[in-house]
Amino acid sequence: MISKGRHQSGDVASALDRARKAGLTVVPDKNGHRWGLVICCPCSSRHIVPGTPKNAGNEAFRIDQFVKKHTH
Repeated sequence: MISKGRHQSGDVASALDRARKAGLTVVPDKNGHRWGLVICCPCSSRHIVPGTPKNAGNEAFRIDQFVKKHTH
């Protein structure tokens, strides 16, 4: 189980760290995926990060793209 916003995949954990450094908030997903995280932007956009992505590298890329679009 993911706790305190850390992800078991190194690629995804690094991407989440970059999101935090960019000023986005990473919180546990309480609406559906018990194992997931949500990246929240001040503009009310969200990106759900699954706890067990099929491809961790692709998920890290998606996180980086979300951060790139939501760095205000």
